[in-house]
Amino acid sequence: MRRSWESFVVVQLALACLLTSPPAHAQARLEKAAQVLEQQARTGKGEFINFLIGAASAFRWAEGQGTDATYCPPDTPLDGRRYAMITLEEYKRGKAEYMKISGYPLDVLTLALLRSLRAQFPCSKELDATSTTAE
Repeated sequence: MRRSWESFVVVQLALACLLTSPPAHAQARLEKAAQVLEQQARTGKGEFINFLIGAASAFRWAEGQGTDATYCPPDTPLDGRRYAMITLEEYKRGKAEYMKISGYPLDVLTLALLRSLRAQFPCSKELDATSTTAE
């Protein structure tokens, strides 16, 4: 009886591990997408760069401006190369976490972009208060 209980526990544990980590091919696709983005970042051109520029623009306008905004862009506009670089920096920093996320590789890289934009360009309450008093 004890042997069958141990087998049951081992099988349940194995199933839990399989269900919580994405398949190896999904991890390989994400890593390949990061490599393609890294190549395109060198030139500042490519379909992944265009995708990230569109995502960053959508993030900026999605929630308005001020403290409700997803991020507050700097005065100097970011170009495609910079979007790619901050995405890659965030991806590499949290690679173990990003590898656990299932989904289309560009969706995962877009999450890395969002997190990086929020961290590097937060909207402060002071910024919002200044813009309200100036009007």
